Amino acid sequence: MPSNEMKTTIVTTTINIPALLPKYAQNARYYGHSSVDFVVIGDRKSPPHTADFCKSVEAYYPCAYLDIPAQQKYLDRFPELWRHLPFDSIQRRNIGILMAWENGADVVITIDDDNFVLDQDFVGLHGVAGTVRDLRTYGSTSGWFNVCSLLQADHGIEFYHRGYPQALRWNEASHFISTSQGARRVAVNAGFWLDNPDIDALTRMERQPVVRGLKGPWNANIALHPGTWSPFNSQNTALMRDAIPAYFLSPYVGRYDDIWASYIVTRIAEHFSHVIAYGEPLVRQERNPHDLWKDLDVERNGMVLTDDFCGALRSIPLAGSTYHECFAEIADGLKRAWSVGQNWTDSQKQWRSKMIEGMGIWHDVFDRLDAGSKRTRIKHSQPFARGTESIPQHDELVKMGDVGNFGK
Repeated sequence: MPSNEMKTTIVTTTINIPALLPKYAQNARYYGHSSVDFVVIGDRKSPPHTADFCKSVEAYYPCAYLDIPAQQKYLDRFPELWRHLPFDSIQRRNIGILMAWENGADVVITIDDDNFVLDQDFVGLHGVAGTVRDLRTYGSTSGWFNVCSLLQADHGIEFYHRGYPQALRWNEASHFISTSQGARRVAVNAGFWLDNPDIDALTRMERQPVVRGLKGPWNANIALHPGTWSPFNSQNTALMRDAIPAYFLSPYVGRYDDIWASYIVTRIAEHFSHVIAYGEPLVRQERNPHDLWKDLDVERNGMVLTDDFCGALRSIPLAGSTYHECFAEIADGLKRAWSVGQNWTDSQKQWRSKMIEGMGIWHDVFDRLDAGSKRTRIKHSQPFARGTESIPQHDELVKMGDVGNFGK
């Protein structure tokens, strides 16, 4: 690979031996990538020989394993963040993401320990993050697009990404989508999943979709036009370096940590006319055992609050010249725009307050790391007027109910 190859860091957190990492390393080596490393964040339940296993990955690439004492030492400079992140929490992933950013990663890829790499160029396909690409973008008159409509499941089962607003489901027939082709900077590349898709507990109880692939023919990843949103998660997802200071996974909002974080990044990307891309690389998810009733318990608040949360996000004006600055504007703006509802439960009030608190802590960390310096100022891609961004200049206009036919 050329000497100017972007540095890519793959981050995961696990309470198991990360047995899948050698396959990721072998895949990157096979495709000739040289500037790759791994960060593994442990927890109190992590097996004691996890460190030795991670050392074996270093036959291919550097692999840092941080157990609890190592995490505490690393966060000595940031005691507020250390205190904010509980033990036995997948959101300790934040520590690995922060370390990747500090160590100069241009692209940070987050994976779960049940995401198995296929034979595609995993690092290369995620390498679109942070670059300008000629992409087909989709816009919607509703401001939303169900990216899972691009997946082919057994028996033609339709479903939505976990965290997709409840009020926007199953009403596509009343909206139109438009497509356009053009050069856009990709802030995030969200890869999809075979077998077990990332869906909410209610859908999994009722439908149990099994994903076999992308609806084809599939020529290249698609993106959503600024102003049209869909969630993305923290598995098989690549973020460009500039977006990391705006990507915080709150440990106090159940299974909506990555969902709400994705909407915040999406809002900021929209401000810069950047896009979120979806599609490849694919991973096969052999989902770890879950109690779906417990999953539902920690999704319910998010299912109730997400519509208002996203409405508040869209209403906050942004003027920042970096993702870091815009993140601060959102953290402050949510205090006013996302008001406590009259019928909110104490649990829902805590979700809101702890989410905003954690955002402030995350911003302070990157403030101390000079993430808002002049060298990180971002140029806007193609300016667009607020209020018109959901309908780009298009070369196709299709009824939303026909979305399943795209790409065919």
